[in-house]
Amino acid sequence: MNTIKGPAIFLAQFLGDEAPFDNIKTIGKWAASLGYKGVQIPTWDSRAIDLKKVLKAKTMQMNTERQLNPWVCKSPSCPRTCKVSW
Repeated sequence: MNTIKGPAIFLAQFLGDEAPFDNIKTIGKWAASLGYKGVQIPTWDSRAIDLKKVLKAKTMQMNTERQLNPWVCKSPSCPRTCKVSW
């Protein structure tokens, strides 16, 4: 596992039933808008990630990366590790 370079936030405390806190895509965008560079995703809440599906399909990883990557830094000169990593 890679070290999270921050600032980072643990999403479990914010997950809820109303937007933008109801799915990984919108809560990731919300966290990025506040300046967070990393997120810790709770594995026990299927609104964030459905582990049963992950075990069945490797493509879930790629889909999650595609949802989060619009809000992560892509600059090669960035001093932080700003990417979704598994």
